[in-house]
Amino acid sequence: MSRVTYANTPATVDQEALRAAHNVRLVAPDEEGTGVNALPAGVYGFTYSPALPNAPLFAERRFRSYETHKVASGEIYVIGFADVETAAAVVSTSEERAIQIQPEPEGSANVLVKVPYSRIRHHRQYAAPNQHGFTVTVTGS
Repeated sequence: MSRVTYANTPATVDQEALRAAHNVRLVAPDEEGTGVNALPAGVYGFTYSPALPNAPLFAERRFRSYETHKVASGEIYVIGFADVETAAAVVSTSEERAIQIQPEPEGSANVLVKVPYSRIRHHRQYAAPNQHGFTVTVTGS
């Protein structure tokens, strides 16, 4: 019987730059598993429950987990990758729109996006470790 092994994709240069721009540090060992809503500002981590108000964050990136930032202002962002059209819509759409993001670059979904929780109108609230992407409805910017 063979064992399935998942390779974790390292952070991209854009992710590293965004972490610096957001001025966030990796969630500390004693904070791991705490919901992002209860964590102090200035942290990031990884979760299988993207966009949930109390998504637990962990320091180690696991297969297809989503990076989440809580910046100094308290705003929370889901970080992911989308195609060029979707990435442009996240930045500039004035209407409500359903978008799909991936936890890591994949095919044409290779543009880094940051989706603020404050713009999330609707999504299916469940953990998504094995799904192909994450679909969420966002409000206009």
